[in-house]
Amino acid sequence: MSIFDIIYINIFLIMNSKEEIFNKAKKFHMSGNIIGASKLYLKLIEVDKDNFLFQNLLGTALLQLKKYDEAIKHLDISIKLNPNYAESFGNKGIAYAEKQQYQEAINNYDKAINLKKNFYSAYLNKGIALKNTQKYKDAIRYFEFCLKINPRDPKIFNNLGNLFIKQKKFHEALKAFDKAISFENKFAEAYSNRAETNEKLGNYKQAILDYDEALKINNNLDYVRGKILHAKMHINEWENFDAQVEILKKEIKNDKKIISPFPLLSLIDDPELHKLVAEQHSHNIFKNLYNKNKVKVKVKDKIKISYFSAEFHQHPVLQLMMDVYKNHNKDRFEVYGFSHDPVGENNYRNEAKGYFNKFIDITKMKDDDVVKLCRKMEIDIAINLTGHTENSRDNIFYHHVAPIQINYLGYPGTLGSKIYDYIIADKIILPKKFMKNYSEEVLYLPSCYQPNQTKLEISKKNFRKEDFNLPKDSFVFGCFNNSYKITPNIFNCWMRILKKSENSVLWLLISSNIGRDNLKKESIKNGVDPKRIIFTDRVSAEEHLKRIGLIDLFLDTYPYNAHTTAREAIKMSVPILTLIGESFASRVASSLLKNVGLEELIVNNIHDYARVAIKIANDKKKLRTLKNHLSKSDNTKKLFNNEKFTKDLEKIYENILK
Repeated sequence: MSIFDIIYINIFLIMNSKEEIFNKAKKFHMSGNIIGASKLYLKLIEVDKDNFLFQNLLGTALLQLKKYDEAIKHLDISIKLNPNYAESFGNKGIAYAEKQQYQEAINNYDKAINLKKNFYSAYLNKGIALKNTQKYKDAIRYFEFCLKINPRDPKIFNNLGNLFIKQKKFHEALKAFDKAISFENKFAEAYSNRAETNEKLGNYKQAILDYDEALKINNNLDYVRGKILHAKMHINEWENFDAQVEILKKEIKNDKKIISPFPLLSLIDDPELHKLVAEQHSHNIFKNLYNKNKVKVKVKDKIKISYFSAEFHQHPVLQLMMDVYKNHNKDRFEVYGFSHDPVGENNYRNEAKGYFNKFIDITKMKDDDVVKLCRKMEIDIAINLTGHTENSRDNIFYHHVAPIQINYLGYPGTLGSKIYDYIIADKIILPKKFMKNYSEEVLYLPSCYQPNQTKLEISKKNFRKEDFNLPKDSFVFGCFNNSYKITPNIFNCWMRILKKSENSVLWLLISSNIGRDNLKKESIKNGVDPKRIIFTDRVSAEEHLKRIGLIDLFLDTYPYNAHTTAREAIKMSVPILTLIGESFASRVASSLLKNVGLEELIVNNIHDYARVAIKIANDKKKLRTLKNHLSKSDNTKKLFNNEKFTKDLEKIYENILK
């Protein structure tokens, strides 16, 4: 017998005169008409406001309607009327968990368990809350206790899987989701979670199958359609691409939770839609944390700045920022590094650590503890270098780790929340006409927004084209961007370029065997011999830089440009052809080219993109001119002068605190 049945029988016995209203409320509630049920519960309370069961039922209905504060209000009344009724505490715990106030949730689950020793759902929900507060060992202990009571409950295995994902134990997560699905083959969330795990492991084909299955079961699952499309982009599977993108646009405008912010950047060049999705992401995930206890500026002798990053390893963000950490004026600034990087110790991280006044690993620290630490340290400015990308820790910023909070570099776009005061950009990447599409106030650097190391480690190996299966006398078009950035439109354009450029090849990074095979099929569709597409594996950063020099013309992707890779190409005197768009992600290469005096390689449409590429491929003199331009340090020194860049950045920090 369910708890609702017990409650309803008790009410029937003690309130026979209200039987008709109650029975109707019961029918509404059990059939899913929660609004109708809540209205009738209110009527019952008007007649008998001191009935704790009515208050509990109304609180439960409001909980289901996601009106968490109202739910807590009526559950508190129920508890006051009867402090020994465990279900009221259990429901109150759920309401606090939905508000992401997990410690309050745990406190209420404990009270429920003390009153009812075999309260299974309270044990399970406490395990979930412990997982969400990063108390993984305690969470597993509660899940294991639940398994002893109900070893075939798919919810336990689904939550165990989610816990393993947080711990980066993806293979264990897969086993847990397999178990959940084996006990409930219509468990949509478990399919979706298994898909996400497969995606993290690079098993994109299986991920797509699981996402599809999840949608068959529940067509309204949040974000799954966007996840399917992003997974397909990783393996260059483009069937019905344009139609799927149009659906995305329509659903975004209808405020549907269809895609997360980061995957959208590589699909649509529309900063207005990017902002809508970022705002939705921020509102739905952090709405209960917004504007909480903002602290005031207390600038002392030195300005305390902190960089929060999940990328203290061989990652583009660290490569770009390394010299900034190194060149900061330590007489004027105290510089702190806060790492939430799950990769752990590595040579890149060890070098970076030496450039900070203090380097703190917060990977296993709870959000509240990080906030308390930052406030104790009296941090003045906190810079989020991760944004809406993998391993983000957005929650700590929603609790205000500093009086000034800045979105910079890691995520190329708005974070969609006023919790961030500023975004750092330049006037090419973010012209004033686009400022309305950003939640943050814009801070402009005088040159390119992207920091760059003055000196880069380059392999001393003497690479030749033949070392990478490139024909010796061929013209090499190349693109080493991630595969998900390659859209059908840009790839088809590349094929037109190859057909019009004699003795040319296209050199690409291999993402997977499936992706390689799909691109070969696409080349055949375009009438291009697939042997003219040469694939290469990833190599060390030093060798990667060296081999880029074998490219004659770097063909940029659109709408998500090359960012760090564009910097690397310029460093190796390789000209880049880019199509400038309207979004942040589609304007980065243009900013780099502007700062090295090669605006002629910035085009405004796909037709000019093809025309310019073909012209360069068929004009050896023009190619030499472009390469010679980039080989002269006077033309590139502005881009690679990190000491000046850091001083410009410091001026921004000083000015916002005046």
